[in-house]
Amino acid sequence: MDYNRFFQEIPHRYENWGQESVKPKNPKFQEILAQWGGMTTANVMQLLNLAVECMNNDEIYCQVGIDDGSSLIGALVDFPNRLAYAVDDFDRPDITDDTKDRAIDTLMQFNFGENLVIADQDLEEFLLDLKQVETQGQISVYFDNSHPNYRSVLLGLLHIKPILTETALIIISHSNSDSVHQATWDFIATHPQSQILLDLPTFGNGIKVLSWDSQRQHNYETTVFIQNRRQNLVNAIATVADTPKSAATLYQEAIHHHQQQQFAEAEQKYHLSLRQHNDSRVWFNLGILYCETARYEPAINAMLKSLELSGENRGWAHYYLGIAHENLNQNSLAIAAYQEAIQSEPDIIDAWNHLGNLLVQTGNLEAAEPIYRQAIDRHPQQFGTYVNLGNLLLSQGSIAAAIEQYQAALNLSPGNADIFHNLELAREIQKNPAPYYLSLAENLAKHQKYSQAIEFYDKMLALADGDAAVYESLGNCYWQLRRPDAAITNLQKAVEINPNAAPVQFNLINYLLHQGRTAEAISQAETAAAHLPADYTFTLLQHLIVPMLYHNVEEISYYRQRFEEHLQILIENTRLDDPEMLESAVAGIGRFTNFYLAYQTHNVIESQRKYGNFVHQIMVAKYPQWVQPLPMPPVYGKIRVGYISNYLYSYSGSLWLTGWMRYANRSDFEIYFYHTGNVTDKITEFFRTNATGFYHIPGNLEQLCQQIRADNLHILVFPEIGMDPPTLRLAGLRLAPVQCTAWGHPVTSGMPTIDYFLSSELMEPENAQEHYSEKLILLPNIGVAYPRPQDIPELEKTRTDYDLPEDAVIYLCCQAPFKYLPQYDYILAAIARRVPGAKFLFFRGELLKERLAKAFAAVGLNSEDYCLHKNVPARYDYLMLNRLSDVFLDTFTWSGGNTSLEAIACHLPIVTCPGEFMRGRHADSFLKMMGVTETIAQTPAEYIEIAVQLGLDPQWRRQIAQRLSQRQDNLFDDQTCVAEMEAFYRQVVKKSPPFKGGLGG
Repeated sequence: MDYNRFFQEIPHRYENWGQESVKPKNPKFQEILAQWGGMTTANVMQLLNLAVECMNNDEIYCQVGIDDGSSLIGALVDFPNRLAYAVDDFDRPDITDDTKDRAIDTLMQFNFGENLVIADQDLEEFLLDLKQVETQGQISVYFDNSHPNYRSVLLGLLHIKPILTETALIIISHSNSDSVHQATWDFIATHPQSQILLDLPTFGNGIKVLSWDSQRQHNYETTVFIQNRRQNLVNAIATVADTPKSAATLYQEAIHHHQQQQFAEAEQKYHLSLRQHNDSRVWFNLGILYCETARYEPAINAMLKSLELSGENRGWAHYYLGIAHENLNQNSLAIAAYQEAIQSEPDIIDAWNHLGNLLVQTGNLEAAEPIYRQAIDRHPQQFGTYVNLGNLLLSQGSIAAAIEQYQAALNLSPGNADIFHNLELAREIQKNPAPYYLSLAENLAKHQKYSQAIEFYDKMLALADGDAAVYESLGNCYWQLRRPDAAITNLQKAVEINPNAAPVQFNLINYLLHQGRTAEAISQAETAAAHLPADYTFTLLQHLIVPMLYHNVEEISYYRQRFEEHLQILIENTRLDDPEMLESAVAGIGRFTNFYLAYQTHNVIESQRKYGNFVHQIMVAKYPQWVQPLPMPPVYGKIRVGYISNYLYSYSGSLWLTGWMRYANRSDFEIYFYHTGNVTDKITEFFRTNATGFYHIPGNLEQLCQQIRADNLHILVFPEIGMDPPTLRLAGLRLAPVQCTAWGHPVTSGMPTIDYFLSSELMEPENAQEHYSEKLILLPNIGVAYPRPQDIPELEKTRTDYDLPEDAVIYLCCQAPFKYLPQYDYILAAIARRVPGAKFLFFRGELLKERLAKAFAAVGLNSEDYCLHKNVPARYDYLMLNRLSDVFLDTFTWSGGNTSLEAIACHLPIVTCPGEFMRGRHADSFLKMMGVTETIAQTPAEYIEIAVQLGLDPQWRRQIAQRLSQRQDNLFDDQTCVAEMEAFYRQVVKKSPPFKGGLGG
């Protein structure tokens, strides 16, 4: 056991180490607790896990005290083959059969196998038995999670000592208890081999970590032992009578200590009483003690055990459960507990107020008001409830009603300064409510309560004139509520008041663009550029806007030509030798991307090259130190590869990147991640915990560049270029000797600074190199190790749950509106004519309604009879609708990537027609890799035939679905591409045998 490694490594496994807010960087421990529950904490689980990680292979982990198994899971979850002893006396009175069964069942779920030996024994008996077997020198981590009493802890330490390895870790829980603290220090005082390594009072009920070194001959001076003496406990031990005390006597002594706030002594007496008799009252009072000493997880366990044994104190037990859950930020559980408390015992006034306050805190104001009013009806003399109700009413803008409640409270508690202050504040607001309404509106908008915010903005505007900021915020609220016309109207009012408000102008242009009002967006950009000539963002927008949505085929050609002409005008009029214009240009290209250009379904290589070189020249002028070619660093040991993205979280454009990371060869490569976005989640943590280096640097280009250069990479990979404007700027620099991009955005970057495009052998057509300014690298199969989705739900809902017809043939059309081009609108109408009961389910297709109406009307049909539009806010519902649909209709020219993979995971037949470019061939490649090719069309006419046949033949649909189900392993988690990509990396830095994959062209 290398306890020095443990000590050096542990601060790096936590965020906010040394602070009360400390928590593990790795989210898996909290996820385990969320799924399985547990009496331990994520912090303790991470600590034990690291301790086991630092053990040698032939050493044993020993834990005394299993409880519900959660701490043992934390220790062994990453080391299922580690030999471990777990000891607990499941026959003692304070352990119920249910607790024992739950612990064993939970441990079985983690498949620890035969290497985990669970001993249902008394601690002393087990340790005496253990010394009789050949384990000398094999236990290197000993975790005492037993009863927090002096004798158990000290006896365990004395018995384990002879069978520890020469260097070991001793971890002791409940160390905030005086009895455990004293037992630990008494052991240290008599064993110089032991020394305090860590004292962590915020980890559960306290954790002490001791190092054990058999060669150590001195640990502490005498003064240290005196300072750590708990004299009250020492005195209590000295006066203990030899005759055993009854459970009732111990309980009464515990109550006495508890009333005197002698919590350690009370806790010990409660536990001693429970050893003799498993009593509901003892568990109840022990739970209160845990709440009073802010140990909320054991408090929950104690109260639940009390409730299991008896219905006595039911209301109060649920009240304290509410307190514990609330302090652990488990708000839904706390609310349920308070509701149970007032139902069982309505006279617990604090339960009413806690419930009301928590409902307010969680934003459920409508439910909070009747709770306060019922509490007042039951306890009309409790002034605090009137204050709570008054605060709630004031926050809802009901000023007169709030004043009435404050006055009632003041009548009950005359002279109360706090109530008087609230009353006077409400009276002042009543004189001029407009500023208060504005404040409420702004706060509601900040907390995403957009409908309520609009209500108070309107109240404010009825009393006073609004400035540009008011109309801007009002517009944003309408936009969030999917009321785009109202949003645009309010932003137009804002720019009328203040045309120099650049953020408002920018949002207005984007709103118009997202609504397919392209001509208006360009006109607004021209207006903004006239008012803000120094802001290059609007110069870019007025020249380079292309539609998100085309109303007819002719618009595609028009806007393509306009882009090319205006790009040339823009280049000619951008003076990079003008310092002010250069600064503005750098800022502007960090806010704009030509993302929608490639949706025009033509080869955009020349337009991309021209714009990419333009961006590069701007960056050359601004950062000459970061554009020069870099020599390849020598390879000493491992090749250093970096990945930089705005989307290192659960996002469709980067989920595939997890496979490259998961199957990377760590022996040959160091992997660095640079996260430039603001969003973080469990996928971010996956990258962070698995990387050699992880840097989260949002919004600071220069710091980011300095860090990348400092890491001296051999290769830098942009998983996507063209989606995020700041990433486009970075791609215009030379930050590593070799720079690559990939198909997170499946279009050539056009950047002279990007050397290679990592693509897919199955996706690219024969002439693929003609579409790329980069050198094309064709990785095997689909080019990524896409993880099999783990959250596909069982078919537990019906179409009725989503207001869908049960007897319809549902064609899922779930792509973004800009993927649907007008020349293909007729296809849906053609399918509808031939498939009785056909329904086309759109998730984001509201903008397509006008075009679809024309296409269906052209064949004598009403699109409203066939096209369904649903807002699907939750991923669960999105996946469930995949399960409930019959056919997935892929889009022409730009195929579904993640959506197709998720449809396959849901066994949903896909109709696709591969396009001219890789971006139109995703689903085609997925189906070919699986060997399910019958639904791949070569022409639009064939696409219609396949879609119709699938709609008419449910047996064929089932056959296709079954084959998709059976062949998932052919597609997901394909590691072949990772090995070949790494072979390319080796080749490009001239380290190992030549790359065997294909080169495009």
